[in-house]
Amino acid sequence: MTKLTNRLDEAIRYHEAVPVRIRQYLNGRGIPDETINSYLLGWNGWRITIPIYNREGAIAFFKLAKDPQDRRPSPEIINSPNTTVELYGWDRVIERPSRIVVCEGEFDRLVLEARGFAAVNSTGGAAVFRPEWAKELNAIEEVYVCFDRDQAGRNGTMLVGAMVPKAKRVQLPDEVGEGGNVTDFFVRLRRTKEEFLSLLETATPIPASALPQERDSRPDGTQPLSSLLDSRIERIKRALPIEDFIGKYVQLKPTGLGAALIGRCPFHDDSSLSLALFPERGTYHCFGCRAHGDVISFARAMHEFGFGEALKRLERMIDQNGKDPQHNEQQDEAA
Repeated sequence: MTKLTNRLDEAIRYHEAVPVRIRQYLNGRGIPDETINSYLLGWNGWRITIPIYNREGAIAFFKLAKDPQDRRPSPEIINSPNTTVELYGWDRVIERPSRIVVCEGEFDRLVLEARGFAAVNSTGGAAVFRPEWAKELNAIEEVYVCFDRDQAGRNGTMLVGAMVPKAKRVQLPDEVGEGGNVTDFFVRLRRTKEEFLSLLETATPIPASALPQERDSRPDGTQPLSSLLDSRIERIKRALPIEDFIGKYVQLKPTGLGAALIGRCPFHDDSSLSLALFPERGTYHCFGCRAHGDVISFARAMHEFGFGEALKRLERMIDQNGKDPQHNEQQDEAA
């Protein structure tokens, strides 16, 4: 309890230290002073601090947003060290509002809250949503999903839809552009609360999506196929730490900001070290092209493997003591 209490004291201290220029920056992003104060946004001397509360109402950790004047190559937003993925907005879920919006980022959530919309987001981004969160959201009458207009956002929408069947997809207008988000809608396009309500009214059910399933070619009736698949995925993630695997392709550097590592993204022409790795979570995220995922999705993107093929290549890589999966592919072709 002392540690959690200290985090609250820390959050208050950071909040009291927010410079005028940071308040002005947040105001320009659609987050007014009232919201800054209500959510204890702060400043630790080099990054904007966003306290993330757990279900019990205690501060679990901080998200740290980059100083807008910092031109150095580093991630736009990171977690404080030793953190796990959390639902930002438990207070809203527990209130059981008649309507709630699931969005993609912390700032998007605050922009919605500032305009009177109950909102939540996963601190792990669009690709991470936990069953226990879905169970709570299923108890709310109306659930909407409004993620960024990009492939990651579309994939994340399908994920939430598969877990919260009642959820509806909110389609941001074409004017926000590819990759556009809630903040773009309200701030850049200067759209109103009433216009967002219109989007909610025209929201559509999320089509059921078939999650990727790999059928084991060996006859085995002792476990469900989904259980076998989960076991294979967990084995790969345990045996291939993401920093070691991606380090075979990308020169990684410590950020000096906890355990995060950065490097040049191999999926686009990256001159600013846009790729961030989070070893404790086993994930990566590019703040340039927005590629993200785990060791399996990285292998798929690097070698254009299908899901099942990626599992087979990575399992073979483990068995062959860490050889590149592309090396396995070349061996197969030679055979």
